[in-house]
Amino acid sequence: MALPVSSKVFIGLFVGGAVFYLVSTSSGEGVLDYIFVDKVVDNPALYSGRMIKVHGTVVPGTVKQKKGEAGDYTFDIEREGRRMPVHFTSMVPDTFAEGGEVILTGELQDGRFESEEMAAKCPSKYEERPSADPSKNGR
Repeated sequence: MALPVSSKVFIGLFVGGAVFYLVSTSSGEGVLDYIFVDKVVDNPALYSGRMIKVHGTVVPGTVKQKKGEAGDYTFDIEREGRRMPVHFTSMVPDTFAEGGEVILTGELQDGRFESEEMAAKCPSKYEERPSADPSKNGR
């Protein structure tokens, strides 16, 4: 038994509407702004309460871990002289170090960045060390 034309049109409109709804409501999910910390510090109202990725350098001497709490850290990150306090609530990666670069995912809340996801790199681990023998330095 064949469906009447009006039923086919209704089904087509329904499916098309459902696809349009799914595409329009999911297009922004999963994409986070990637911002250097100095830009966040310069314009906190623009980023406050939004999930973002922030890139900066861990300020030496600012890293503290709450006693008895695994994965509860506070520290500052900076870039171009602008600093922002961070509260990190997860385990830090092995490459996390004072003076090292980090990329944090989280939200700016009341001037402090709240995060539980971090990527850290330690450039000194991967840079080639100069040799005492000039012939081994590519000369």
